Order: sequence, then C-alpha cells, then structure tokens
Amino acid sequence: MENRFCVIGEKLGHTRSPQIHSEFFDIKGESGVYDVREIAREDIGSCRDLLLGYDGVNVTIPYKTDVIKNLDAISDEAKSIGAVNTVKRRGDKLEGYNSDPYGFSAMLKSRGINAAEKRACVLGYGGAAKSVVHALRELGADVTVVSRDPAKVNENAVRAIDYETLRLECEKGAKGYLLVNCTPVGMYPKEGVSPVGEEVIACFDALADIVYNPMYTEFLKLGAKLGKRCVGGLYMLVAQAMKSQSVWRDEEVDETATKKIFKKLSFRESLGGGDNIYLTGIMSCGKSTLGRLLAEALGREFVDMDAYIVEREGRTIPELFAEGEKTFRDAESRALYELSLGKGKIVATGGGCIKRAVNRDIMLLSGATVFVRRNIDKIIATADCGGRPLLADGADKLRGIYAARKSRYYAAAQAVLDNDGDEKEGLDKLMKILSQEGLKI
Repeated sequence: MENRFCVIGEKLGHTRSPQIHSEFFDIKGESGVYDVREIAREDIGSCRDLLLGYDGVNVTIPYKTDVIKNLDAISDEAKSIGAVNTVKRRGDKLEGYNSDPYGFSAMLKSRGINAAEKRACVLGYGGAAKSVVHALRELGADVTVVSRDPAKVNENAVRAIDYETLRLECEKGAKGYLLVNCTPVGMYPKEGVSPVGEEVIACFDALADIVYNPMYTEFLKLGAKLGKRCVGGLYMLVAQAMKSQSVWRDEEVDETATKKIFKKLSFRESLGGGDNIYLTGIMSCGKSTLGRLLAEALGREFVDMDAYIVEREGRTIPELFAEGEKTFRDAESRALYELSLGKGKIVATGGGCIKRAVNRDIMLLSGATVFVRRNIDKIIATADCGGRPLLADGADKLRGIYAARKSRYYAAAQAVLDNDGDEKEGLDKLMKILSQEGLKI
C-alpha cells in the first residue's frame, strides 16, 4: 500500500511541496501520494480526522501553532519553538515536529557557511525567525534578533534590538559573521526591496535569506555586490521537506536526495523564469563555442565573460594578471555580479570563475549553470597557450589546474554536459538537457 502525505495551509496555490516530495519518491523508486489541502481558519482547530487520514502531514503558515491542539504529543524542539510543521501519524495518535531548524542548518552547510561561535543577526521575529534562532543557538552562534518591537522578543539569552540600533552599531564599526532575513520583505510579488541597506550588509561576511521566491532577492543582490557569501531559501525548503520524510519513515535524512532535488528544482526555476544560462568548465572545453551556438539557436544574447571583462576594465587579461591574479579575479567577480542582474543571457564564464565561493553563490542564485566537461587529454592535445597567463609553462599544467578545480565545477553547476564530440553533438546534448528540465525550445 502506498504512503499518503499532504500539506495543509490556508492558501496553497503556489506550493512547491508536491513537486519536492514527488522527486523524492522517484529517487527512492517508490510510489506515494502527496495531496494539497487548503483549510479555512475556523476549521484548523478541529481537523484531527483529516490529519489521521494521512501517514504524514506538512503544515505551513498560518497554522503552525493552531494545529497543535489536534495533536497528542509534540517534540521538545517543536515545543521550544512553539510551532509544528510536520505531523506524524503513529497508529491512532498524532505527533508534532518542526523540521525548519534542520532545513536552515542544512542550507548554511550546503554553502559552507559556519556560524559556530560567531555573531549572527536575525531580521524579524515571526514564526520562521524562531526556528532560525533555535537552529543558530544549536550551532553555537551568538544570536541577536532585530525586530521592530524588540520588547516582544522573549528568547532566553538572546539580545534583541531594533533596526535603527543595528544601523547605528554598523555605522560605528560593529561587525558580524551572518545576517539572516526572516521577514517577507523582497518576496514575490513585492520584489526589489531589502529589509536593510548596504551600510548594514557591509558589516557581515555572509547573508542567508529564507525567502525562495525569488531565489535571488534584493537582499542577496546587495550582498553579492559587496562580495559577501550568499544563500537563498530554496535549499532550506527542500531540506526541511526531506527532514519531514525522515520523521515519517523513522530513518536518517537522505542528504544525497536533498542535493539532487535542490539542483533539479533550482535548474527548472531558473530556466522557467528566463534567467541567465551559465556555462562553466576548464579552459578550451568548448564553453564559448557552445554558448554562441546556443544563443543563436535560442535567439538570445551571448556573453563571453573574458571579453566582457576586457571591455569593462580597458585592459587585456595578461595585463590584469600582471598586477596579480587577485586583480583579475576581482574584475571577474564584478563582471559576474553585473551580468547576474540581467536575464536571458547565455554566459560563457572563465575557467577559474568558480574558484571564488561568492561567484558560485551568484550563479546558483541567478541562473541555470551547466558544467561543460571535456576529456582533459583531448584539451591538452589542442590547447593554445597564447594569451592564457596560467598556461605560460605549457599545456600540461592544465591537468593540475583541472584537478584542483574539478570539485568546484560540480558544486557550482546543476547539470553536467559531456562535450567530447563535435560542435553539433555538443549543442544537441545541451539543448536536450535544457528542454528536459523545462526550457521552451
């Protein structure tokens, strides 16, 4: 008998939960039902029979607190947060859990952001913020909550300030590691606004936004502009769903499934939204050739990032490298940020663009990224070292460069293209990958 799950909420027209759980069933090779059940506010306190009709239920806003009156028990974590987003049926009993703290921690981990023993500021004090504060305290962070009404913040051993105090402290030189947006500011359809300005963001090393629509919020764009690490809420959404599955199944979270589903979902979101398509890979792997062919086939603008940098900076690549690799990488990051603000471009990145974590963040947030993978021996056999400062010692050096960067190419991309054939074969493969994941061709 197949498992039956659902999500309950007031308005669920745009929920992504069925898609996430359907992908999980496919990965596991299992069948399962995941329904969407909208419930009126006056009925949430008496929906026990509905909950008992499923093996497990996800609960979304605004019912994460009100659903508790239907339950027989809740976990210590959910009790501490005061909210439940996961209900498990065990016989004729209903148990409540909260998977949001796990989802938030997994989101940070996915980008290598470690807040342990570091200052973290949480913007907002709604239900989501309480889960984030719980997660950060579990991680060992020094947490400050920023609220319009700090007197209402009742978290033990957590400092609470208002937005003006935060701004003034930053103006005076206060620093922090992580800044988290737990407000709905910048969420669709009211995009293009940030809960804080550059003067505050500049004082932190990393930004996290629990908003996932859009993936690339104004808050994160300001962070990317200033060279900060940035992570968006889509990974948290997927990770908390996988935590729910682990609760329902009484087993450990499948982190491999989480990563696969996130990459697939973010790839589809970007393609469906007409975002940029980034092609990454080692030098001479065919990025520029494929990019031009793809742009022509789709009627889009093609951008070769190295050429864009030369035009923008007014200097050649060797001239920029002559001042040190950092000078070139700084110019590269500025160029990528500028391109990330647009849509619909086909961008062939430089071979080393993925070296910087902030660049990998930007590509994942602002577009669909394909790693163009080509046999390194084929590249070496035909590599032209002219104009490539990193290959001044000969093409064989490419093997070591590729080995050092390989894991980062995979980390930055949502899809991989094997490009060992001719141009036509490569383009056909690329078009197939894009069309399978939702690009209208």
